[in-house]
Amino acid sequence: MLRVAVAALPATATADAGLDWLGEAERRRWADLSPAARRRFAASRALLRTLLQSATGVAAAGWELSAQAGEAPRAWPRVAADALSLHVSLSHRLDWVAAAVATTPVGVDLDCERPARSDPQERAALMLAAAERPAWEALPAGAREPALLARWTAKEAWFKSRPTQDAAWDFRRVVARACAPADPRANVRTWQATGVHLALCCNDAAALAQARCEGLPAAAGMADWWHVAADDPD
Repeated sequence: MLRVAVAALPATATADAGLDWLGEAERRRWADLSPAARRRFAASRALLRTLLQSATGVAAAGWELSAQAGEAPRAWPRVAADALSLHVSLSHRLDWVAAAVATTPVGVDLDCERPARSDPQERAALMLAAAERPAWEALPAGAREPALLARWTAKEAWFKSRPTQDAAWDFRRVVARACAPADPRANVRTWQATGVHLALCCNDAAALAQARCEGLPAAAGMADWWHVAADDPD
């Protein structure tokens, strides 16, 4: 089982509206955040609970989520009889949030296009492996920024799907190679809508092939497929 969803923050959402459904650990984490971060935090966890409910049948209110800063979230039913072994992942950027649920390790990452605050070449030098640079530099100038975001989100999703101690923080040591959907090495899919980039990583090839991104705008482009790996020898 593999589910992924995105949602835009409601324009009228407030930072402190209706927090009774958050768990104790989540409320402590929420209290330490800025107003803008509180909106995204609450919205992403509401989306994840909705996804958990639709995927398992356990009501959204019946889930506890961990909220330790710097750690991937964990989810478990509040009623022991509903015990399920699931992996979850969250992401948010600007006015968008994303969530993923799977029976195997999963990672989701979301980013949004916005005016560049630094030179693309400088950012490429920090996030692309040497093997990726020639193809990126050969792109037309207008295609370079979207290509950077696609690879960045693909690598972030890959990183989130792995144990922290087993993943390379330096993304220059991680290679994202575009591949065909039928390629057995494909472990990441990326979607692009107007201004929004989403990546989903899962090593269950069959589940990844069937995944559909719920809530993505109708104008979303076709999904791209990637093989992402650290220190790729090819």
